[in-house]
Amino acid sequence: MGDLPSVDKGKPAGVLLYAQDDDIGTDSHPIEVHSNDPSPSTRQQDAIPLLLFGHAASGAALILIGYFAAYLVQFEALLGNWTTPYVLTVVVAVMVMVLISVRNDEGTLKFGRAFGLALLAGFLARVGYNLFNVLLFHVMRPDLQDAYVDLVVEKTAEALLLFSGIADGVENGQALLEASARFSLSLPGQALDALGSLIWLVFVALIVAAILNRNPGSDRGFNG
Repeated sequence: MGDLPSVDKGKPAGVLLYAQDDDIGTDSHPIEVHSNDPSPSTRQQDAIPLLLFGHAASGAALILIGYFAAYLVQFEALLGNWTTPYVLTVVVAVMVMVLISVRNDEGTLKFGRAFGLALLAGFLARVGYNLFNVLLFHVMRPDLQDAYVDLVVEKTAEALLLFSGIADGVENGQALLEASARFSLSLPGQALDALGSLIWLVFVALIVAAILNRNPGSDRGFNG
């Protein structure tokens, strides 16, 4: 009898091995060895990967810590010029990390799914700002609500005066500004603020998704 075919276990998946035919010359036929490991593009995709929540929680924690640090340094810093760039930077970083991680795990990332994941991750990260307001003004220091409202009215009045140049109109609208600022600190106001952030988060998520999406069989896009 001819020798039985031997399979080299060190061969990579998809390598063709050859076995001798029984007692008929030296002819050989190929034997294809398949791997059971799924490729990245064929792995089961979770609608919302768990890693998204980890990145979003880290982003929310960074925003929360940043605001608490500003509060400890100077109360007026809570409305400083650093706030918007800081929150935007954290949100974009979270979106990018989530999309790159998902794309590396799954091999592909269509634009629609990339947009949805980026928007959800950015929204959850930005909630860190609302958590700060709830913790500080409703749990730790409720007595600071009046001081914060006065600060908001003062800063808003200065901005309106700078752009409009009409002092009388600003003074007449201070009562409305105060009522609006006081509502924004309430729990319903914070919930509305979180939902309102979706307006600008949508535009940011569209840009990030357009850069980081990758269709099946395409190498286009940012390779982070």
